[in-house]
Amino acid sequence: MSIDSAEDERVALASAWRLQRTGNFVAAFDRAQEALRRFPDSRALAHLSVLALASCGSTEAALEAFHATSLGAAPDEDFLALEARLLKDAAFSRRAGTEAVLRRAAQTYEEVASRTDGTYSRQNAALLWTLAGDGPRAERLARSVAGRITELNVPDQEEAAYFHWATLAEAALVLDDRELLKRAVVRANPLCRQNSWARSRTFLQMRRLSGLRPDLSDVVDGWYRPPVGLLLSSDCLAREPEIGAGLDGSDRPGLVYCVGGGRSGWQALAASGIQLHVIYPGAPDDEPNAPSPMVQSPRDASGHGDSHTWSSLLLDEGDDHDRICAEAALGLSLGHADALCAPWTVLAQSGGRWHAHRDPDRQGIRAAIASRAQGGEERSRYGFLFADAVSYSSLNAADTRRYWTQLLPKTAAEVLRRHSSSIVLRKSWGDAVHAVFRTASAAASAALEMQAATAQLAEELEPGRRLSFRIAVHYGAADQGFDPVEEAPSIFGPQLSFAARIVPVAPPGGVFVTEPFAAQLTLEGAGNVHCSYVGTTSLAKSYGRVRLLTLA
Repeated sequence: MSIDSAEDERVALASAWRLQRTGNFVAAFDRAQEALRRFPDSRALAHLSVLALASCGSTEAALEAFHATSLGAAPDEDFLALEARLLKDAAFSRRAGTEAVLRRAAQTYEEVASRTDGTYSRQNAALLWTLAGDGPRAERLARSVAGRITELNVPDQEEAAYFHWATLAEAALVLDDRELLKRAVVRANPLCRQNSWARSRTFLQMRRLSGLRPDLSDVVDGWYRPPVGLLLSSDCLAREPEIGAGLDGSDRPGLVYCVGGGRSGWQALAASGIQLHVIYPGAPDDEPNAPSPMVQSPRDASGHGDSHTWSSLLLDEGDDHDRICAEAALGLSLGHADALCAPWTVLAQSGGRWHAHRDPDRQGIRAAIASRAQGGEERSRYGFLFADAVSYSSLNAADTRRYWTQLLPKTAAEVLRRHSSSIVLRKSWGDAVHAVFRTASAAASAALEMQAATAQLAEELEPGRRLSFRIAVHYGAADQGFDPVEEAPSIFGPQLSFAARIVPVAPPGGVFVTEPFAAQLTLEGAGNVHCSYVGTTSLAKSYGRVRLLTLA
């Protein structure tokens, strides 16, 4: 590798890590993936790519990606411990078999500690053995960690010092040592205050363990987490926000969501060093990697600049752009804050100063955004579900009859019948099933029920083959009208075409959803579903590149 190439790799790695630390995991994964296409042998980029994907909630996909790398053969403790970390995340995301996976992850961490003599791996093993019920083993490991990481050998570098105190805090929790925990929290809190990834990760680990140490939960709750921010114009706030005492200092948000247009507001905030994600109604012409006349598709819907990242909702010309983008930013920021167990704050500029609303009323802000609807007739928004049977065109005549008379009635048709009160329109086109729902929550429930019904179906299409649907769900505006061919009421609009283009790229048996859909789920309070980032994906028929998530 040339010197210039090595420097390019270091720059790309540093850029992706900067996004990861601010909590912008989606962009960190995309940036790492872009760099890996140029530097496919880089273990450091592969490590960060898997780490970012796991941080997006896509644990199973991250495990698959890890096993496709050579990280398990590297001498670096962070690389070796990545599989154990993913197994740990998998254990916490499962409803059954958690203890067995916890033990496997604990054993993997302990093996890494034996190979590298690393305190990070040893302490993670201690934490997991505690949760798995092996207290003596956990205490032995934690005492070894506390003997090595002391209050006298703190590293000089800030991030290393942070992880020093974070590891000692976790060891104190395992050992049920309140005074040691308090000292570690006090020493750690001034460090790395914009590192949302590290701080939230440590807090989530300690909170799990504090369930077994309830008398220490008050100390754990004092662990600092950078807030996730939403930048709005001041007229969206129900009352004048409180002045953010530390907004210009150490108490700044790690990541702020905002709306494109009116660039002077968010650009000034970005210039202060705060990482922003900007929501646009369409692909902006002035972004670094927005479509240009040389680009075939004007519908690329994601990108990044030096100071911010952006995504587009690909809205129609007749949509109320400002309001819809603001609601999407609201939903994404709330969902991100909840996932990180971080405070949520609303920023606004007034009198030439930035203000932070420290205790924002979520419903009040949503109502204020909705009240800003532009004049004219408002277009209704819906949840759009599309599904098609995988390899339907290759079925023989007997299996085609079985599909229509036995399989489809037991899966999609039965599920949609249960949700009929929430459905505006449902129809079939060949092997495809299409339904329009009044809410995103109803569309999500139907998609997951359809997925489950198909997976449980015992009937085979032919030896070795079973029915499998690819499902895509989107949320957007559409028009109600009349279908002159079917001579029946119908729903139509570009957002339906956009949703239909997602189905061909969805995996068999999987459910892909869009960012607007994920944002709306949060606004509807759908706590029983989870969206995990897949990546920026090219849609069918040259429809552009968009951010997609899986639904579970």
